[in-house]
Amino acid sequence: MGHLDDVNMSWFAHLRTAWGMAAVFLIGSIRLFVHGILPFVDDKAGQTTVAKARTRMGHDD
Repeated sequence: MGHLDDVNMSWFAHLRTAWGMAAVFLIGSIRLFVHGILPFVDDKAGQTTVAKARTRMGHDD
């Protein structure tokens, strides 16, 4: 199955990981929409979302 072999994951493990990343970005997107309308609210929304995504992907440097 190409990609699944490349990432060494089962279909369900890949699904769980992909949905987890989607949730991080969905919540981050909502936070950024709110921040766009109200700039004084949640001024770290973008930085926090990127940091969480990097950590989930194993790039926590």
